Amino acid sequence: MSKLAFVLLAMFIVPAVAQTQTEVGRWTTGVTPNKTGVYAATMNDSGAILGEYCFFASKSCSWVIDIDSACEKDHVYPVLGNTDKGAAHFELVCKGQLASGLYGYVFKNWQDLERLIKAGARVGIATPLQADQFKVSRFMLDGLAQSTKSIEAPFFAAVAGANGQPAKVANSRGTESL
Repeated sequence: MSKLAFVLLAMFIVPAVAQTQTEVGRWTTGVTPNKTGVYAATMNDSGAILGEYCFFASKSCSWVIDIDSACEKDHVYPVLGNTDKGAAHFELVCKGQLASGLYGYVFKNWQDLERLIKAGARVGIATPLQADQFKVSRFMLDGLAQSTKSIEAPFFAAVAGANGQPAKVANSRGTESL
């Protein structure tokens, strides 16, 4: 699909996916500030963010966490996720420091994250620090299922309709693509 055609498609998808920012429980859905994608995310009391972001250009979605723990761009970091329903090990890929001052990370094994957080009421993500210490970022999960469903369904339907491909296929880079 040509870049112009995709831009025109995105102009019609963005309003359909999220006309305005919507809140469900502790989660917010909306369109990214630059209008290149949609998101469902939550912010904790410390200003850290956990969410799913879907971008039209890449036709993919990723789970991300933005926290104040410094990292080196493209390095992979192990973390532990824990909910009231279970725990799992994750790998995060550092995307570098954001304009907010936080550091952005993308979950490599997003399927495991979704399984863990969709069953729980809250999640803690423990990141190792220097020496023997950890930093834990905790997020409430009420509103998660409805929020992610409200962005995924129209996003994948629109992107699949644009290129005739089936929706939501996992790839090895930890994102969803078509």
